[in-house]
Amino acid sequence: MKLLERLRRNPINFYVFILLIIVVIIIAGLLFAPSIFYDQWIWKYYWGPIVADASGSVAIHNGIEAREGYTVVSEITYGIILIIALYAIYKLLDKLNITVDWRFALALMPYILFGPISRVLEDSNYFNEPLEYWFISPLIYLQIAFYAIFFLLLGYFVEKKFKNRIFSVNKIIFFGGLIFFIPSLYLISIWILGDRWGNTTGVRFDVFLIVLGLIFLIVGLVFLISYILRKNEKIAIYKNPLNLAMLSGHLMDGITSYISIKDPFSMGLFYAEKHPASNVLLNIWGPLFPIVKFLLIIAVVYVFDVMFKEELKNHITLVNLLKIGILILGFSPGLRDLLRVTMGV
Repeated sequence: MKLLERLRRNPINFYVFILLIIVVIIIAGLLFAPSIFYDQWIWKYYWGPIVADASGSVAIHNGIEAREGYTVVSEITYGIILIIALYAIYKLLDKLNITVDWRFALALMPYILFGPISRVLEDSNYFNEPLEYWFISPLIYLQIAFYAIFFLLLGYFVEKKFKNRIFSVNKIIFFGGLIFFIPSLYLISIWILGDRWGNTTGVRFDVFLIVLGLIFLIVGLVFLISYILRKNEKIAIYKNPLNLAMLSGHLMDGITSYISIKDPFSMGLFYAEKHPASNVLLNIWGPLFPIVKFLLIIAVVYVFDVMFKEELKNHITLVNLLKIGILILGFSPGLRDLLRVTMGV
């Protein structure tokens, strides 16, 4: 009873206690029932798909098959982990009193770009085993999160020590990200220019330009309408840079998936969808996936910036962090898919 009372008084201890219980159960299961906890669960839904993705074929362990891509179980699990991670990051940013706005989002852009670019390098067989596992989701996201948090903390302590705008948190985060982004961008560039280390079906600038053109057209129309009707606060919110970035990211994901999988222009494309939910939408009607993506972001912006604006005005850090998270969820898979098609891998 005393333990329960202490846990109620300190929520953090309660969460740590629950986490420890889960860890102990998993460790016990791996020791005493490995065929259930590892073979039928961890291998089948989490580690096996990573191995299969790296090998490009079905991975088998003790008779249990694992295929590349996500399952309903893995997507739910990663979704829960993402929510917990966002909350933990929010508490960290709040404690450090770091402003989360469009400038902060721009500071994170090298990391956001590094993720899908390095993932495509793995698709092109640039990395060898076991290093290639580190560039397959979800491990790639853990890697990027570590880099970003490291430079965030470094920037915080440097800015606090020097108290000079030259050494601001955002600048240190941004330039720290360039350390990883620039080499990966260089490798992508030399591949496109002809120096290739793997097989390719051919560079497809036509797909690249079509996707970017459609995104520019749609986002441009949204901005134009919201600018013309800017006196209406409910419409003017859609010209906010972070809101437009969210829309662009998810349109890139939706449009690239539609064009590369359904091949509506008969361009000889042959890609497949790994996410169960989006695959359902694409199979119902190809354009439905990008349309749903578009409407979803429009609705999310309306909920955050109109419907619950007053209730959330004291939680801007949390709102903007959620928006950045939503941006990443669309932009990362979208850019990866677009680069894969462009590079022909």
